[in-house]
Amino acid sequence: MSHYVQGQNEDVLKIVGRAVLTLHLHGETLSSDKVSSMIACYAEEEPVNDDEHQRLYALAIQMLS
Repeated sequence: MSHYVQGQNEDVLKIVGRAVLTLHLHGETLSSDKVSSMIACYAEEEPVNDDEHQRLYALAIQMLS
């Protein structure tokens, strides 16, 4: 596995982990819909010109569906 792909996978897992942790800390029950919604919120906060991060957020959401 190339370092680029491995790095991408790690970044996607960090995004999902951040969403799960945030929901857990707020006492929310976990579901793929809630985690996807949280990730979408993070994506909206990113600068629009950051295509790589937007793509990673899209991959994370796709992984949960």
